[in-house]
Amino acid sequence: MKTTSSSRATSTLLSFALLAACSGDDATTAASATEAETTSTSTSATTGEGTTDPLETTGTAGTAPTTTMEPEPEPEPEPEPEPEPFCGDGAQDPDEACDLGADNDNSGACTLDCTLPACGDGYVQSGEECDDANSDDSDACVDGCKLAACGDGFVGPGEACDDPRDPLCTDQCALATCGDGILHPGEQCDDGNMVDTDACLSTCLNATCGDGNVQEGVEACDDANQSNNDGCLDTCALAGCGDGFIHEGVEGCDDANMINTDGCTEKCTVALTCKSVLADAPGAVSDVYLIDADGPGPAEPFKAYCDMTTAGGGWTLVERSPLAQPIGRALYNDIPTNPTDPQNARHRLDKAAMSLLRGASSDMRIDCRGGDFLQTAASNLFNGQGGPNNCNNWSPVVYKEAQIKGKVVMNKAICTWHVGKSEGCAGAWHIDEHAQTGYCGLPNFPWTGASITSGSADTFATDPGTLDGVNPAHDCHKAGAVRWVMLR
Repeated sequence: MKTTSSSRATSTLLSFALLAACSGDDATTAASATEAETTSTSTSATTGEGTTDPLETTGTAGTAPTTTMEPEPEPEPEPEPEPEPFCGDGAQDPDEACDLGADNDNSGACTLDCTLPACGDGYVQSGEECDDANSDDSDACVDGCKLAACGDGFVGPGEACDDPRDPLCTDQCALATCGDGILHPGEQCDDGNMVDTDACLSTCLNATCGDGNVQEGVEACDDANQSNNDGCLDTCALAGCGDGFIHEGVEGCDDANMINTDGCTEKCTVALTCKSVLADAPGAVSDVYLIDADGPGPAEPFKAYCDMTTAGGGWTLVERSPLAQPIGRALYNDIPTNPTDPQNARHRLDKAAMSLLRGASSDMRIDCRGGDFLQTAASNLFNGQGGPNNCNNWSPVVYKEAQIKGKVVMNKAICTWHVGKSEGCAGAWHIDEHAQTGYCGLPNFPWTGASITSGSADTFATDPGTLDGVNPAHDCHKAGAVRWVMLR
């Protein structure tokens, strides 16, 4: 088919129409131009067969030409824009590590932010016990997303340490301390308590004598020292008489025995006198004892015979003088006679010992081992000292009790002579009942008011100038008589 102008016009019109639709702002101008061209062309355009082209205008002569236009086609709709990609769309984009779409899950194989699960992402995934999204290993979730636990090597909440290799860190992740029940370096024991009376002290040292703590069932005491002079020995036994140690302030002595004659009694007291021995050892018998009359003083102890039976006992012998071989010297004279042998028939302590005993005693007794005796104050022992060595050396002595031939007087002053026969008088410490008035101005015959002895008899002396001849004879003038001078 030949292309006519009418066809060209139609094509041109369509082109403009499309152009208008696409260009928008130039549509009006293009439409005007198309319309003019169409009008011009349509006037002369015809088909070859005389058929009028649908776009051509027909008319008669003298009639205005009519223009016929086909309706413009509807523009095609613009295509929908492609949606923007997003996490969760199921497609893995370049900036995504994964994308499972609706299956994304923070606890699954792909998280909600399209990242692969990893320890430290803040989500607890398979194989993780925790995930706190931080690298702090001192909290409840540690490296590897594991819950903190003692032994993991990290000092976590409630732990003081966490190092299995450290001997000072326990398997409970506590610092090694005394009392935790675990034996650590430097500890001798650890029984898990703070009791100081068992075998392990609260210092984790083995209980020992001297640690200051009394171990129950083992020690009787523990004063934390090694002194044996206090109430607790260095063996942690209570101090006691007989242990061999002097308990200061309690014992005067302790010779580790119960012997009373050795200077230390069974009560651990120093034997000051025979009286003190008897007081501490009521069962003590008459014997030779070691006496320390000045106690802690400088004087050395000495042997003395103790009469534990006469008149209640407790008498310390200072002189023994037999009638057959009398010592015969005034008691104030220092004439020690066999002083270290109290059992000797002739015995007299030295004056120093006698002085100590006089000071420690209250009573003095003279007897000849019979019923006749004199008892006065111990302070009278050295009466006559400083006086003349003759029979003018006398003094009135108050006797607490005096007995001769069964006759007794109490608390009575009796004139008494002190100088011995060898010293210029008629007998050391004697009484002449017939000379009381002439010398001392006291009544004669102090016992009965009448003579009971022979005239001028020097009673109670074993070195008499005159023996008693009235039967029964005075004890000290009997054959074999031995006079004892004692203090108590």
